[in-house]
Amino acid sequence: MITDSQALYEWKQRAARQKPGRTVLDLEADSLHRHREKLCLIQYADAEGVMVIDPLAIEDMSLFTLWLQEAEVWMHGADYDMSLLQRAYGILPRMILDTQIAARLLGFRQFGLAALVEHYYGVVLSKKNQKADWGRRPIPAELQDYARGDVKYMLEMADKLVAELRELGRYEWFLESCACNLRHGKERHLSGSQDPWRIKGCGKFTRRGLAALKTLWYWRDREAECIDRPAFMVCSNDDLLRWSLALQEFRSAHPNRSMHNQRALRFRKAVERFHLLDEEEYPTLPTHTRYEHDASFETRLEYWQTKRNSIADALALENTIVATRAQLEHIATNEEKGLADMMSWQRELLTR
Repeated sequence: MITDSQALYEWKQRAARQKPGRTVLDLEADSLHRHREKLCLIQYADAEGVMVIDPLAIEDMSLFTLWLQEAEVWMHGADYDMSLLQRAYGILPRMILDTQIAARLLGFRQFGLAALVEHYYGVVLSKKNQKADWGRRPIPAELQDYARGDVKYMLEMADKLVAELRELGRYEWFLESCACNLRHGKERHLSGSQDPWRIKGCGKFTRRGLAALKTLWYWRDREAECIDRPAFMVCSNDDLLRWSLALQEFRSAHPNRSMHNQRALRFRKAVERFHLLDEEEYPTLPTHTRYEHDASFETRLEYWQTKRNSIADALALENTIVATRAQLEHIATNEEKGLADMMSWQRELLTR
């Protein structure tokens, strides 16, 4: 367990000796226990073994971030961990090789880390600490062992996955998919940090509905901050969407019956603030490129879906790996551009 600058320096010397693609990272946060989640633990593994870094105990993490921005690391299901790293340090590794992507390209239908470890090693990883409070200090020995288990098998398992990918001629698909996922992770972070209140499900709201949603989202955020608990403990996103839609349609929005009196009062005051807004203060609608579908659009879409499904079946892959519905709709709308926007291995499969 690395808890001071000297130990971090010694770790950095060791990490610097490793070849690209021969290190593993996993992260733990306290998102289920705090209002503003924070990165609480960094699990690291290489050929020499496993180490755990405590970023809450070390004031200056620059040795880690300097290494990280040049590193090529293995992670599993890295989307959430990418957001944690960007919020904590503003950077990502130079390359993330994702064992979940590798497994999906091999046709695994169960591609969680526990499922892969059980498949390759017959070891059943414990799940009882998945919701642990990683912000607690000192960290119990049981939690430390659990954290180490998340990276213990990763490097050797990555070698097995790579060997299978190469055997099937899909290793280049894997590299391109990982690079694409890393790029999308950066884009999601930039878009999410601008308007965090634009939650999934508000895509068809009018400006009035968005104004209601923004007002109530910030009300919930302040409530969560006051009790230092995650926002979902105040109310759900579905609640926010339901209230905002009601206000958009000039109906009343009422607090949940389970909401205590003082919070319900503050909720009503937030609704009053919304009603006092001028239309000029309403958020703008997101700009999307809208396509007019001609009469043969559905025919073209069905053609591409049938072709995609046939290719996926022949390769024993999930059909969304070959192409998502959104990608197929893009192709059916504008074939040249839709195909050009895909990864090269996807395009090659669909145009054979």
